[in-house]
Amino acid sequence: MIESAINDLLALLPIPGPPAQEREVADFLHQTFVAMGIPDEQIQYDNAQAQSEYGGNVGNMIVTIPGRLPGAPLMFSTHMDTVPDCVGCQPRLDRTGNRIVNDAPTALGGDNRAGCAILVTLARELMTLDGNHPTIVLVFFIQEEVGLVGARGLDTSLLGAQLPEMCVNLDGGRVEEVVTAVIGSQRFTIDITGVAAHAGSRVAEGVSAAVIASKAIAELAGGGWHGRITKPEGRGTSNVGILQGGKGSNVVMPALHILAEARSHDPAFRRRIIETWQEAFRRAAGSVTNIHGQHGAVAFGPGPTYEAYALPDDAPVVRLVQRAADRIGLPIKLVSDDGGMDANWVVAHGIPCVTLNIGQRDIHTPGEWIALRDFEWACRLVVAIGTGW
Repeated sequence: MIESAINDLLALLPIPGPPAQEREVADFLHQTFVAMGIPDEQIQYDNAQAQSEYGGNVGNMIVTIPGRLPGAPLMFSTHMDTVPDCVGCQPRLDRTGNRIVNDAPTALGGDNRAGCAILVTLARELMTLDGNHPTIVLVFFIQEEVGLVGARGLDTSLLGAQLPEMCVNLDGGRVEEVVTAVIGSQRFTIDITGVAAHAGSRVAEGVSAAVIASKAIAELAGGGWHGRITKPEGRGTSNVGILQGGKGSNVVMPALHILAEARSHDPAFRRRIIETWQEAFRRAAGSVTNIHGQHGAVAFGPGPTYEAYALPDDAPVVRLVQRAADRIGLPIKLVSDDGGMDANWVVAHGIPCVTLNIGQRDIHTPGEWIALRDFEWACRLVVAIGTGW
């Protein structure tokens, strides 16, 4: 089982599949499932790319493996996309270090091709049981890396006549950690309008959008509202992710677009972070003027949002994972995570969900690698859950 899983992973890693371009990954998975005996009609795709702000060439992939055991279906999920920096990776099996490494100056894509390989492994094991298992639904999400967009658009009607009772999502790092609580996040846009002017002969007539942004960001950073935020009323994080603007070095910057985000386990405090940012940018826009007394303006827009959730330690899906971990001798601990996961939206769709960590290390960096010890344990744990529920 483990050698096949490693081979699947090595085959999946080099397939290009940045957000909105997952079709080649889906085709590989589809062909693999058909080759192991899963009929085409049990492999479906929703139209999640149609609701995506990024478009896309394929939707979420839903694979149903019917079982004879009674009860609601059990869902497993992972995502097919990788960050764009993974394109061109060259995975290599390092037996000495018991890991998979990358021979290219790119990220590796263990996040989350490792999850895809583990669900392929589960499907192979289920196909040997002749239906002596619960009905299992495998969901492969698109566009996780750009704000959980595929999971947001999941067509739950394709999950079966009865909604799955619980879900086990695959993502993350160290296998001993099972994520039962995840932070909420809201991305938002800030559009600053200044006044264009020649940066040499008429510079005093300009109002620089860059100066407005700089003043606001400096105020936020100085007041403890940028980066990690710890205030009497709550905790969270915020970040400026993208700044786009300018016409040339000889033009006072007339406009600047910013994509930012705020995170907190407390939705009310997350709103407070965004309100504080808006107040700072409004003040900055009003404070930068030209020789005619004109000042800049600022407008705000919403971006992808997902809500925080926290499952109790005795939730049925948590107990399910704990029983399976006990059976295979894997000590686990329940943790909270400050990075968004598809599980946020799975829970929002009405399906209690935990996330299993599956072995990625240093994700999204050129130094990314996969710990085979964790990957192998994760394979055993997922198979134990799916076949012994």
